Amino acid sequence: MAPNGETNHQILTTSHADPSSYKNNDGHLHIYINNQWYDLTQWQNIHPGGTEILQHMNGKDATDAFYSLHSDEAIKRLSHLKPCSSAHVQYALPYIEADATSTSFRKLREKLIKEGYFNRSIFWELFYHISVYTLCLLGTLSYFYLGSKLLAILLIGFGMQQAGWIGHDYAHGRGTWMRWLCRTLSGFVNAFSPTWWSHKHNTHHVFTNNLGIDTDVNNDPIFHLFFPKKENDVWFRSYQHIYFIPVYSLLYLSWRWQSIQHSFHTANYYELLLMLPSYIWLYSLGWQVALGSVLLGGFLVAAIVTATHQSEEMLTDSSHSFVETQFLTTCDAQCDNFFMEWLWGGMQYQLEHHLFPTMPKYNYTRVRPIVKQWAQDNGIEYRSENVWSIWRRNYQTLKYFSKACMN
Repeated sequence: MAPNGETNHQILTTSHADPSSYKNNDGHLHIYINNQWYDLTQWQNIHPGGTEILQHMNGKDATDAFYSLHSDEAIKRLSHLKPCSSAHVQYALPYIEADATSTSFRKLREKLIKEGYFNRSIFWELFYHISVYTLCLLGTLSYFYLGSKLLAILLIGFGMQQAGWIGHDYAHGRGTWMRWLCRTLSGFVNAFSPTWWSHKHNTHHVFTNNLGIDTDVNNDPIFHLFFPKKENDVWFRSYQHIYFIPVYSLLYLSWRWQSIQHSFHTANYYELLLMLPSYIWLYSLGWQVALGSVLLGGFLVAAIVTATHQSEEMLTDSSHSFVETQFLTTCDAQCDNFFMEWLWGGMQYQLEHHLFPTMPKYNYTRVRPIVKQWAQDNGIEYRSENVWSIWRRNYQTLKYFSKACMN
């Protein structure tokens, strides 16, 4: 059996209406939030998170997904939208009753909000910011004053990796100053477009490991987490468990290029301007240090972000509830020393992050035992493994799907 197919999909029992029973024959986009249907057909075109995620939620209960990703400002804005008329609901749209687990999860979320787990700390924000710029500065000084290209690559590469984690945390954070910190840090150090990244990543959060929807796991033909049809197969799939290390190193190069493309196509010249310092800085370091740093930073991120998802279950439909999806497709990592805790940058708390993405990453340590107890109380499997066990299983997954097609 495949390493990512070891468990039964039906770990939870849902009692709400089957989303497949909803048939949209009028071309409208309807989404269910807080026991109300909303027609977002026109509004989807100005949705800050893009249209794709809304289209995938058409005819579904988006309550938990909505609250997990949106700011207080956006939540207030929802109250100004007019729900569908009662006549329309009665004859065209089904009533969706939240299952017991989703109801319990909403109470848990409200409890954590009231207890301050979503509040940010100035101390930790300064610490993470200063640590990134310090690593990058020391790497730059190592090149110019010590003449050590290798040391420069190591320091800057780790700085770029940590900037990725912090930028990720800020991209999920809500408010004007969070957006400003995300754009400046991500632009200055890694030349990433937060707008492009958010459109892609928010879909991943709601439809985690959904084949055909989640672009974070749909990496074929380079990597296959399933057996393709013979007519769609590629000869190099047989070696994916061998070449994954050098390919992982290309992650940041790919993200830089996609950021440039998105910013140009959307005429987001502000983000392009913020990317400029990164390229001036890399140019001054010479091509060896510049390329080496970007490759190292990309590898360190790729080796971690892939591990906690792609060895878990791959879903072929999106009918699971938000909470059910996160527990089915996500595994926490256990870091047994300070360096690993720092290296993983909050991704070791992947399940907590997926359940509460707008929560600051430095609060996940305290939230983990709460979530673990909640899962136990609700009869849900809480998955957590040692980092080395997760990396080994990730390799086994790639190797398993490198075999000859079975169809």
